[in-house]
Amino acid sequence: MIAKRIKEIANVIDPNNKGVFDVGSDHGYLLIILRNKNSSIKLKGVENKIGPFNHLKKNVSSLNINVALSDGIDDLTDEYSCIVLAGMGYKNIVEIISKHLDKLKYINQIVIDSHTNIDLCRKFFIGLDFYIDNELILKEKNIYYEIISFKKGYKQYNDKEIHYGPILLKEKNDVFKEKYIERNRKINEIISKINDKTSEKYVSLIEEKRINEEVIL
Repeated sequence: MIAKRIKEIANVIDPNNKGVFDVGSDHGYLLIILRNKNSSIKLKGVENKIGPFNHLKKNVSSLNINVALSDGIDDLTDEYSCIVLAGMGYKNIVEIISKHLDKLKYINQIVIDSHTNIDLCRKFFIGLDFYIDNELILKEKNIYYEIISFKKGYKQYNDKEIHYGPILLKEKNDVFKEKYIERNRKINEIISKINDKTSEKYVSLIEEKRINEEVIL
């Protein structure tokens, strides 16, 4: 069964893209969905681990999808207008993009599903003159995922929008609220064990809790 997260990533990809370059394709399920949606769009999947790469190659062998054993966008050409970076952390995402900033001239959309430092991911791509076109939050197997689509262009965001997501902040759906209610529970556990109520950590956590409460109202 294909994970809900993968299906949601496919849903935010603009169907007008001439090609999609999927970094960290794993077994290729996203590419299979995209091929089923569009028989002619250019698709490429790259994977840097030999085991998943062999599965990827086998799974898409009959679907006219290019594959490569690679760890980034080295092979990205103007045939692709969308990059997908899913299932990895902030550090890897930044390293992959920063190695080839010149190739962003081909790109109109970047879709990410970062497992760490989502706020820093927003800040990074906004700094590269991409704006937030779409955001989704979902929970699967007790893990919260935020899927973000960036489009080429400039918009200004405040600190709260960068931290929580401008679109997620407006929608404030049940999963969004649940995430920060759960975060505040964890904060309460942590601060109950801090003896020094004037420490920087304690003060910072109290402020984070206050803002979370304000946001989920």
